[in-house]
Amino acid sequence: MDLSIIVRPKEAHMGRLLERCRILKEMMDSHSAYSPSGEQIPIHSTIPLAYAEALYETVLRASPTLVLEVGVAFGVSSLAILSALHDGNRDGRLISIDPAQSSVWKGCGLAAIARAGFEKRHELIEDYDYNVLPRLLATNLKIEFAYIDGWHTFDYALVDWWYVDKMLTVDGIVGFNDCSWPSVDKVIRFVLSHRKYSEINAGLPVTLSGCSRKRELLRRLTFGRKEEWYRRCEDRYFKKTANWEPRWDFFAPF
Repeated sequence: MDLSIIVRPKEAHMGRLLERCRILKEMMDSHSAYSPSGEQIPIHSTIPLAYAEALYETVLRASPTLVLEVGVAFGVSSLAILSALHDGNRDGRLISIDPAQSSVWKGCGLAAIARAGFEKRHELIEDYDYNVLPRLLATNLKIEFAYIDGWHTFDYALVDWWYVDKMLTVDGIVGFNDCSWPSVDKVIRFVLSHRKYSEINAGLPVTLSGCSRKRELLRRLTFGRKEEWYRRCEDRYFKKTANWEPRWDFFAPF
C-alpha cells in the first residue's frame, strides 16, 4: 500500500482566517475567483486552506511591518497575509511579486485584494522575481517576513531566498510552499547548512512524501538517513537567528 502522504493537513486546523476575510471564504466555498471585469474563473492552483490558515496565524504572531511575497496567483496567500496584517499591525504592508498576474491569472489575485479592501496595504510588482529582488535590495529595503511560492526549480527558489535573506532582519521569518518538491527541499537544506536559521512551528502536522513500506525497507537495508529518503510536505517556516555568512571558501554538504 502506497502511503505517499502519511498525514494530511486537517480541517481541524481551520480557525479564524475565514471568519476574518469574507472574500477568501467566498472563494473557498465557490472554488472560484473573479477577474477585475467580473468574470468568474474556477480556482485551479492555490495553497491548501490549512496552509493559508497557518500563514495567517504565523504572520499575526510575528506582527511584521513589511512582508514580501513571491507568487500571487489567485491571491489566497496574499489575503491570508493581508488579513493578518490588518488584524495585528496597523501599519503592516505587503509587497507581492508576480510576473503573470494579468496574463495567466487574469488579475484575479489583485481583484480579490481590492474586494477585501486591502489595496492601501498592498503593492504588486508585475515583473520577474530575478528582476525585482535586486532592485528592492538596492533600495536598502528591510523586511520582517517573506513567503516564497514562485517558480519551483532549485535555481529560482534559491535566488528568491538568497535575496530575501539579504533583506530579512534578524528574527525575521521566511516561509516556503511546496516543500515536498525535491528542488524546494534542497533549498531548505542549503538554508540550514549555509546560514543561521532555525525552524519554527507553524501549527501544521508534519507530513512526509514518498513513504511506502517497500521504500522504508530499502532505507533500512541500506542504512539510509530518513531525511534523505523522505521529504517534508507541509509549508515550513524558518526564523533568521543572525546576520551571518560563511567565509569565501566554506562548503557544507546539503
